[in-house]
Amino acid sequence: MRASVRVKPMTAHPRFSFRALDPDWERPSPSPRELRWDYAVWLVVLAGTLLMVSAYHSTGVFGSDPGDIRNAYIAHIGMTLPLLLRRRFPLTMLILGTVFFYCLGFLNNLAAATIGYQVSYLAVIYAAVAWGKNRSMLWIIYAMVCLSVLVWLVSLWAINGSAFSLFNIDDYQGGLFDVPTASYISTFLSNLIFFGFGAVLGRSAWIGAYQRSVLERQQAQLEVQSQQLAEDAVNRDRLRIARELHDSVGHHVSAMGIQAAAARRALTKKPELASQPLENVEKLARSSVDEMKSIIRVLRSDSSEQTGASAEPGVRDIVELVDQLSDSGIVGKLQVDAQSEARLGSLAQGTQLSIYRIVQEALTNVRKHSTARSVLVVLRTVESAAGGWVELEVTDDGRVSSAVSGRGYGLQGIRERAEVLGGTADLGPRQGTDGWKVRVRFPADFQTGQ
Repeated sequence: MRASVRVKPMTAHPRFSFRALDPDWERPSPSPRELRWDYAVWLVVLAGTLLMVSAYHSTGVFGSDPGDIRNAYIAHIGMTLPLLLRRRFPLTMLILGTVFFYCLGFLNNLAAATIGYQVSYLAVIYAAVAWGKNRSMLWIIYAMVCLSVLVWLVSLWAINGSAFSLFNIDDYQGGLFDVPTASYISTFLSNLIFFGFGAVLGRSAWIGAYQRSVLERQQAQLEVQSQQLAEDAVNRDRLRIARELHDSVGHHVSAMGIQAAAARRALTKKPELASQPLENVEKLARSSVDEMKSIIRVLRSDSSEQTGASAEPGVRDIVELVDQLSDSGIVGKLQVDAQSEARLGSLAQGTQLSIYRIVQEALTNVRKHSTARSVLVVLRTVESAAGGWVELEVTDDGRVSSAVSGRGYGLQGIRERAEVLGGTADLGPRQGTDGWKVRVRFPADFQTGQ
C-alpha cells in the first residue's frame, strides 16, 4: 500500500505583508525539547550575568550605596526573564523585553550600559525576528521599538546634555568632536549596530528555517512523485503483459476453438476426418505454450539478457501466422516485396514485435468475428529524404458479426500499439464491398533501425 504524504502548499493571504522582506510562511513552533533548552540557556545567561554584576560590584561601578547595588542585581535578573519564553511567544517577549529595558534601567542608571543587560535584550530581539510567525506584525513592532529607542535617547540628551554626563566627563575638551556631538554619534552608531545586528542574525536564522522547510517539502513531493512513477511503471508493465497475453493466447485459443469444433462435427459423421483438426489443435497448443514461455522469459530477464529476435517473434514470423489461416479454412496471402522485407528486418525488435502483434490480432478478429474466406496481409515501406514510413494492411472479404462493436480489447490494443509507434490506425468496414480492414501507418528510420 502506498503511503499517503500530504504536502501543505505555501499560500498567499490577502493581508498586509512585508513580502519584499519575507515570504508568507510561518515558522513551526519550537518542539518541547527546544523549549526545555530555553530554560537551560536562561540559567547559563543568568549565571554569567550575576557573575559579571559581581565583578562590576567589586570594582565599585555601582557605587557603595546598598540600595543601588541591590537595584543593579534586580535589574539584571529581571532583564533575563524574557529569555525563558523568547521562542514560545517571540513578539510578546520583544515588547516585554523593551519595557523591561526601559523600566529596569531606572532602578540603576548604569545597568543598561553593562554587557549582560544588553546581551539579554539582544537575545530577545534575535528570537523575535527568528521565530516570529506574523512577519507583518513583527516588522511593525520592530520599527516601533527602534522609534521608541530613538525617542528615549533624544530625551536623555535633552535632559542630561549628553550620555557621557553619566560618566562625569562633561568637562573634557579635546578630539575631533565636542562632548555632546561625540555622544550623539557614538550612541546612534552603537544602537544602530545593536538593533541591526540582532535583526540581521534573527532574519538569517529565519531564512535558514524557511529554506529547510522548502527542501523538506520538495523532498516529500519527490517521494510522492517517485511512488507515482513506480506505480505507473507497474501499471504499464501490467498493460504490456495483458496485451501480449491477449494477442498471443487469444490468437491460438480462437484457432484451437475452430479446429476443435471441426473435429467434433467430424466425429459424428466421419471420425477418420477428425484426426487433422485434432492434430492442428495439438500444434496450436504447443505453439501457444512456447510463446507464453517466451513472453515470461522476456519479462523475467533484463534487456541486456535478451537475445534479440530469438526472444520474441518478429516480422519474418508473420508468414507462419498467415499459413495458420488454412487450418481454419481461410485462404491467407502475404504481400511484401524484397526491399520492404529487408527494411522491416532492420527495425528494432520491439517495433517488429508490435507489427507482428497487430497482424496477429487482426487475423484473430477475422477468425472469431467474420465469415471471411480469404485474407490479404500487405506490408509496405517508404524511404525518402523526408523520412521513412511503414504501412501494414489486413483486409478480408467476410461479413462482420452484428455483435462486434469495434471497441473491443483487441482493436484497442491495435490503436495503442500504433500510438506508441507514433502512427495512426484506421479500423473499420471496407467501403463499397464486404469485409473489414485494419490499416496502420507509422514513421520509421531504417538507417538507425528505429
